[in-house]
Amino acid sequence: MSGIEIRERIDENNARIQAALDKFVLNEEIQELMKENDKIRAQCQHNFIDGVCEYCDGFEEQVYD
Repeated sequence: MSGIEIRERIDENNARIQAALDKFVLNEEIQELMKENDKIRAQCQHNFIDGVCEYCDGFEEQVYD
């Protein structure tokens, strides 16, 4: 995945997570989306700006594998 594709997919998943959180329930869908974001972040080439990747929202001090 390119950096832009990663950015789009993370944003998409985060929007779905936010919509689900508005229901005040941490459900299986949220857990699966969060796992998917972690897998996507592991593929990212990372371009950190002020310690946060512009594509995947990962933090510079964390190791993604």
